[in-house]
Amino acid sequence: ETVHNDMSGSVPQEDPLGGVEAPSAKVPTPPTRAPQGGLSGVPSFRQYADELSTLQAKGREVSEYASNAKRIAQSVVSALQASDMDAAKKGLEELKGLIGLKAVVGDALWKEAPARLRLLENHQVGPLLETYICCSTLFSFFERGIFCPEVPESFKVGVQDQDDEKYLLGLLDASRELERYALNRGQDLDLASIQICVELSQCLQQAFQQFDFRNSELRRRFDGLKYVVRKLEHVAYEVNLAKQRAAAGSAEVAGRGQKRKFEEFDKEGNPVPAAGAEGDSSSKALDVSVIAAIKLRYDKFDEARESVLKRGRDVIKAAKNAVYELQRGKMPGAEAQLKKATKDANAIHEDLVQHFPALRGSLFSASLEELAEALSLRAFLKEKKLLSFEEMQTASGLKFPLELHEYLGGILDLTGEIGRLAIKAAGKGRPAIAEVSLHLEVVSAVAANVQDLPFLPMGLNKKIGPMKGTISKIETALYELSLLSEGAVRLQAPKGGDEGAGDADSGPDAKM
Repeated sequence: ETVHNDMSGSVPQEDPLGGVEAPSAKVPTPPTRAPQGGLSGVPSFRQYADELSTLQAKGREVSEYASNAKRIAQSVVSALQASDMDAAKKGLEELKGLIGLKAVVGDALWKEAPARLRLLENHQVGPLLETYICCSTLFSFFERGIFCPEVPESFKVGVQDQDDEKYLLGLLDASRELERYALNRGQDLDLASIQICVELSQCLQQAFQQFDFRNSELRRRFDGLKYVVRKLEHVAYEVNLAKQRAAAGSAEVAGRGQKRKFEEFDKEGNPVPAAGAEGDSSSKALDVSVIAAIKLRYDKFDEARESVLKRGRDVIKAAKNAVYELQRGKMPGAEAQLKKATKDANAIHEDLVQHFPALRGSLFSASLEELAEALSLRAFLKEKKLLSFEEMQTASGLKFPLELHEYLGGILDLTGEIGRLAIKAAGKGRPAIAEVSLHLEVVSAVAANVQDLPFLPMGLNKKIGPMKGTISKIETALYELSLLSEGAVRLQAPKGGDEGAGDADSGPDAKM
């Protein structure tokens, strides 16, 4: 019905919802209580909340320190490019006056190398160290002509291979600053300074070419070095041509009484740049022995890394095979696979990881997470319980301590395996309601415990979505089981086998 303007001038509006009326408010029955009492043991995660809260607070402290120190280091680079050596020296002194990384982290965390590395890397300390080395390199270069500075202990993470990598990254960042410096000196046709940059960058490129960099940030930065060298060579060529033109026109300019940017020329017609500080003629611009020592250590670390990757896959395979056996009720086979996984993990840690703490992350940590998942599943099937962190450490047989994030990752992954067991059990019909309810209790207990933690470390948040999906699927299976009349309707397991059970929708198959 069309609404017209009335005499008062107001314009009545049509109902945008088309007359939709809300129902009367009525209080529903409370939600169904989650199953309880079926598990013989459920650990509380609250005991880990304090540890994570302390780590979270320390992370904020480290981030603030790194942000402030990096800002000062960047100001030093800017001051050097602006030829303000006094401001640059003041900035470096301010950096050296800061408390060191060890003092920021604290003695307790500093003693645990893997935890220390994760904390520093996750809170922007890596970029800080690279920027500090870059500004120190430039300062040394402009003051003494030397491109390899000494790094104080306060700006090291205390793990040799990681400090070496940050040192190389800092040198590569400094080489990019050479390009900027050369372009600015090119405005004054300062070919001598530009040529110094060309020779230095070429030497640096030759030294870095001896490395066999893996696919990493270091490799990507190194790939950019050739463009720096090419740009510097191009600038040197263009400035040389410009100088020749300047020399050819100098007599004519002088005859007209005009002044050019360069007022003095040598015998060959080259403009004489402003006087600068003399370099240390007894030293080399680039201490290749330092880079050579880094290369030897890098090769050794890379060899260990490749070995950890190769052997770590065996741990993952054994742990996954154990889960496979447990899902099919073959406990002896699962025990054999778990023993193999534990033996391999102990050997990797003893041979490699304890000597190279940075290798504790990545694949080796992922393999321990898989092992934790298998151990958790075994404990549930045998004892109807969830393992605590301490119980898992004992049950694992590992000769080194598990990390908290590895335990939590394994427990969260366990929920997916429990979901598969629940869907498989649902195929038995109504007699399986108690069994499926127990599976729901396990997953619900994990979900409730996770909520007691201030945050989930190491990107474990990505596992929350699948866990909630597992709860929804088990609840759906229980709903469908409740609709069945015992002996009249049979519930079939989803097609596609156990692997797809967690993603398949289940429903009753009516039999008349």
